[in-house]
Parts: sequence; structure tokens; C-alpha cells
Amino acid sequence: MYLTSPLEWNQFNPNTFDGLYYNSTKSIPLTDLHMKRLFLSNLPPRNTSTVKHIINYWLLSGGGGSQFLMESFGISMLKQIISNHYHEKYHQTNPIMYLFQYRGAGLSKPSIHCRTATTWIDCAQELIQTTVPTSVNESLRTIHAMSNQNIAQDLQYQIQYSINQSQSICPTSTYIFGLSQGTAIIQYYLSIQSINSQLQQINGVILDGIMSIKKGNSFENQIKSISNRFYMYLSKCQNDIECLKVFNLVTGTDQDIIGVTLTLQMLFLTNMTNPLCTTNLGLNSWMLFSLIASQGIELITTRPIAAILIARVYRCSAEDQRVLSHALPNLIRSVEQSLSPQLVDPPDNYATDGMVLSIVTVWSDFVGFTLDENVKTNPSFFNDFCINVNVTNEFSFAPIGPIPLCRETQISKNNYSIPSVVQDILYSKNPRYWGNFQVNPEIFQSREGGVLMLNGDLDYNTPMYSAQETQLLFQLEHIRTKLIEMKGLTHVTSFQSYTKNAVVDSTTCTDQIIVQFLYQQELNLDLETIDYNCSLKENLFGIDWLYSNPVVNATLYAIYNSSTTNYWGINITSEETVKPTQNKLSRLFGFRV
Repeated sequence: MYLTSPLEWNQFNPNTFDGLYYNSTKSIPLTDLHMKRLFLSNLPPRNTSTVKHIINYWLLSGGGGSQFLMESFGISMLKQIISNHYHEKYHQTNPIMYLFQYRGAGLSKPSIHCRTATTWIDCAQELIQTTVPTSVNESLRTIHAMSNQNIAQDLQYQIQYSINQSQSICPTSTYIFGLSQGTAIIQYYLSIQSINSQLQQINGVILDGIMSIKKGNSFENQIKSISNRFYMYLSKCQNDIECLKVFNLVTGTDQDIIGVTLTLQMLFLTNMTNPLCTTNLGLNSWMLFSLIASQGIELITTRPIAAILIARVYRCSAEDQRVLSHALPNLIRSVEQSLSPQLVDPPDNYATDGMVLSIVTVWSDFVGFTLDENVKTNPSFFNDFCINVNVTNEFSFAPIGPIPLCRETQISKNNYSIPSVVQDILYSKNPRYWGNFQVNPEIFQSREGGVLMLNGDLDYNTPMYSAQETQLLFQLEHIRTKLIEMKGLTHVTSFQSYTKNAVVDSTTCTDQIIVQFLYQQELNLDLETIDYNCSLKENLFGIDWLYSNPVVNATLYAIYNSSTTNYWGINITSEETVKPTQNKLSRLFGFRV
């Protein structure tokens, strides 16, 4: 598909887009080029005499995600460019957006899929047997190629290709945007060049939901941060006058919210909850309750649900019993589905997407601190990781769920073994790069560029301290950084940083910030002078405790199985029919109810 003008974005349907693999003279297969380019404007410029500046904008997906998802980010950025009228004000500037397909790490064929297995061990065995049926060694070579370091080197090759294309036309700026695992790929991309002294000059990188590649105990800390997030979430309700007021009205106490939650937790642990609001409805443990609450915190449209459930289960009035009998089976079913093994996105969903097994890149690189170094060499690791961590978290607000690795090992309190088939797919890391962070500031073309970083303070996938550590690492290398800490948001701000005045088809605050970064040359801005006001707590959508937004209202209505619109259980809003608004407004946050 080729969009002849930026104004054609409103005719674009990402659900039917199949992409165009482009070379300067012909369309060629992805397996030859290892690159997919999404055309969001005249690419390449048809009349090069009028183009004075080309902006190359690369988009890298996260772990377990798909390139299909990244297309929505490209469309969203185009909408932001148009809403700012940059295509009219700066008509001599030509943006080019790339969707980086790193799931094949330059080995896109055969695609790496685990199509039938349901456990980690079976999936590893299936990969070895089927990736290249004629040779197990060749299969392992392909799997090993999926290291984040190799992906970063593949990115370097592709970026050079795009720079060579556009530089022959006019001056070019290059920016790279990565979310979640994509942020680690970018850090490796910068480090590998610096270590090899083969600098590829770019203008800036954008990291959203920031992983730190510095060798350390980040995964163990990530587990702990699940509990930390629960405390932070409750404190936000405690510090919000309206939320505190309604919480106290429901519970009939002026006790602080954390105190009530601890009391409720003890009632669960001592089997003293009212069964009419818990066990009779399938809610038989504090672990299950905390999993429901944590899952609710994750989505912007369901974020009030954790505090509401704590208050309602604690009170357990006749009205609570009626409403919870509708809501809890829904919520329990949702949690059970989320805990079922899902090794990869179903390949039939996006057959040409090239997605591969997440364990290879995510687990090997980031749990690799323990998997590669400890699982194979340290017999006490299983006790420390799979038993002791669970025991430690059992009595915390939000205990961790099952850890796949622990389920797949032979459980013993004295020793353990990990199946050799799992060991075989853990590639050997290059010690020159792995766990290192070394970035030459000369990679960035000017001091106006640098590193733009965004992270939510309720993010436990990549906690805020991970972002802060990464910022410090860049600063120690004398590289300019700007870290935006967004309050009340979870993992990846691009999905959820809507402002309070957001309407259907709005772009996010993150988009509004990034577009200034991309056009900093035209706007005469640098990292410090970009307008970040939309990210302030008072301007962000954040947590809609009283479900004033119609999309949150509609989502909660579905969660409660259409049984009430008075979700707290007291008269704080007028009863209204939310059903007609669901389809119309759910597009705002990308959540179907």
C-alpha cells in the first residue's frame, strides 16, 4: 500500500494493510531485504527538488508484540503531524516511517514459531525439531541468532540502508523509537557501535517503557516491584480527596486505605471473609484477589476496579453480594485466561508478521542474569528463585503469579534440574556486549538531540527505577537525556497517556512530545525546550476513580456484566445507560468491551 499524501491517513485501514517492501527501484520480499517500510507520506519524495529535509523515524516493537501493532504507532504519529499542520507549515520536510522487523534478526525465513506446544519445554523441543527439519544444528544456529545483540546489529545495517537512500536526496535526520524490549535493542544498537568504533550518526532515540541492559539483578527487582506498585496505586487513591472520600463511605471507616487492605488480606489468609462475597463466588484466596486487582491496574479503562473491589468485598452488603455475583466470575475467568501458557501470538492472526518465540529474546537476555549464568551453574538457584521468592511474596499485597521456568523444572528443596532441551535454546552471549553499556556521545549529530525517555510510575514490567538507572548510565557517558515520569500510568506510555480533554481518535501526550522531537530542527527546539506540559499529573487522564470518562464507564459496565452503573455501590453518579456509547467510544483507548 502506498499513501500518496499525508492527508490520506484517514483512508488507511491498518486491519487490511499488508505493507510494501521497498528498494529504490523495485519491491522485493522481506526475506531478501529484512526490512518492512510503512509508507506514510511520499516515499521517496516524488519531487526531490522541493524536499530540503528528510526525517527517518524507526519504530521497534516490544517483546511478544507484533509488527502489526507498530503500524498503529505510525498512523498515530501521522495523525499528530497533521493535527499540528506540520505537513503544511514544513512542506519541504518529508517524514519516512519504518517498522523494524526484528523477529527474524536477519533470518526471516524460516519464521520461528512454536505452533503446537503448550509448555516451555515442548516448545523448545518443537523449535529444534521443526525450524530446519533437516538439521538440528542449523535449527539451533537460527534460534541462537535471535539474541538482542544480533537484532541490534541487524538494525544498524537497516538504518544505514535508509540513510544512504535519503542522504543522496537531501540532509537527513534519523530517530529511533522503541517500546519495552525495543528500548533494550536500541541500547545494544548504541553500545555495539561505540564498542566497535563504527559510529552511525543519528539525531535521537526515544525509549518508552525502559529496560536497563546493565548487568544486574533487575528481574528479581522487577518481581518485587509488583508489590511496590500495589502500594503506590493505593496511595494514589489515599491522596485523591474524591477517591478517599468514596472509599471511606463504602467501607464505613475513616481508616486509611492501606490499613483496610491489610485487614482484608488477613481476613483472606485466616479464612474469615464473608463467603457470600468471596468463596461462594469462586474468590477463594488472597492470591487470586490480588491477581484480579493487579490485572485491573494494568489497563487505563479498568484502573479504578482494584480500589472498588477492595471496598466492596470488605463491606459485603446485600447490594455488594448481588453485584459481585455478576462481576467476580467475569474477573476470575479473565485472570485464569491470562495465566494460561501463551508462548507466542497465534501465527494465524498475522501470518506474515514474522513473530517468534518470546522466550528466546526476552527470557534469555533479561532473565538471562539467572537463566544462563545461574540455572546452569548454581544448584541453589531454584531454591532462591522459585521457592524463596514465592514465599517472600506470598504475604505481600500483590504476590507474583506462576513463573514458567519454575513450572518446567523438577521441583526439589535440595536441588533441581532444568531440561537440556531448554538449555540448548539459551544462546551464548557475547561477553564483549552483554551486560555492558558504552555509548559514544558522538553518535548523536548535535547536542540538540540525545535521548528522550518516558515511563509510567505504576509500571512493574519496566519499573521507574529501571528508567532512572538507564538515564544515569547515559548521563555518565555525557549524553543529553530527558526522562518524563508519567503519573498513574503503567507499561508503555504511548498506549495510555491520554489527556483529560481527549476525544475519540485523539493522539496521546507521548505522541505530542515525540512529534516535537522529530521536528526539532524546524521548531528550533532541543530536549529541554520541548513542551512537556501534557505529561503533568493534572493534565493526564491518569486514574478515573469516579469513572467520569464514558469509555471507562462502558468498560466497567461490561466487567460488572451489565448489572449496575453504580460501581462503587453508593450514589455518587446518576444511573445512566452506557451500552449505546460502547462501540462509539471504545476506540479511544483501543479497548473492546
